[in-house]
Amino acid sequence: MKKSINYRYLNVLLILGIFYLLFLMKNLWIGVFLKIFGIILPFIIAFCISYVLYPFLKFLISKKIPKTLSIFIIVILIILIVGLTTYYAVPLFINQLINLLSSLGEISTDLATKYGVDTKFINDTINQYSTKIISGIGEVISSGSFIGILSKSVDYLSKIVIISIVSIYFLADMSNIRSKIKKYLIKKGTKKYHLVANIDKEITSYLKGLGIFMIIQFFEYTILFLIIGHPNFLLLGVLACITTVIPYFGGIITNLIALIIASVISPKLFVLTLIITLVFPNIDGYIISPKIYGKTNQIPPLLTIFVVFAGGALLGFTGIVIAVPLTIIIMSIIKSYKSEIKVHIKKVKGKM
Repeated sequence: MKKSINYRYLNVLLILGIFYLLFLMKNLWIGVFLKIFGIILPFIIAFCISYVLYPFLKFLISKKIPKTLSIFIIVILIILIVGLTTYYAVPLFINQLINLLSSLGEISTDLATKYGVDTKFINDTINQYSTKIISGIGEVISSGSFIGILSKSVDYLSKIVIISIVSIYFLADMSNIRSKIKKYLIKKGTKKYHLVANIDKEITSYLKGLGIFMIIQFFEYTILFLIIGHPNFLLLGVLACITTVIPYFGGIITNLIALIIASVISPKLFVLTLIITLVFPNIDGYIISPKIYGKTNQIPPLLTIFVVFAGGALLGFTGIVIAVPLTIIIMSIIKSYKSEIKVHIKKVKGKM
């Protein structure tokens, strides 16, 4: 008798064969994926920008300002902020950054003298990277690859222009996009619509709160460090603003840098900096932050620390930035399907 073909095993072998072929061709399809991602990335960034700016557009429209004029106001305000920042703040920021980098060796030596800390490793690292940077610049100039850098700059500039233009188009059509998504989700079921609506509400609240908090942090610490006479007041203000996206750890990094620099300059400045780094983070954490974020996005502190650490370990700085919003999305999904999850758990327990 002829044995019948076991199609189940044949299908398994076919699937394994496909996975093996994909593995052999991984360089090809990864390359294709990266190319496609590189093409659509400016459009993704543009959509994210318009998504963040949409609440401001809604606010202006609610004040009876026409939509076209509202978009024009937003664009002009952004251009003014970027222009004024570039003209006034950037040169001062670069000057303070250069002064800090050039004085790292002196700071390291001073710490070793005052506190008996072995800073040989720090000095060697500073000298090593300084030599690499200088030699790298020399190689760029001597090899004529300056043209390559120029072409890269033009490429980045063109991407910025594309992102800016597409952002305006997305912003102008955002209400229509949201309306179409809403209709589609309602057709698929009210459960899915409410889930996406809740995620949208939570993420919008988080981004709005983060933006306001970043602005407050910048002005707060820039003014405070300027008042006490810290030489790197603007640099520290920018760091306080940027590191706001890193919960808990961001403020510690900025405060440590401020304290190390102050300890080298004078005991008085160190004491004043210490007072700022002890008092104001508590004011931010217990008074300002709860008022800005309200009762939304309540993520347990231990979970926040874990997701930030995991995001950093997996994707570096990008992972740190997206860790909290991604956690908010996952928590919203779990909350929405909480009853269904409980039912499935009971079914599994009943079968055991």
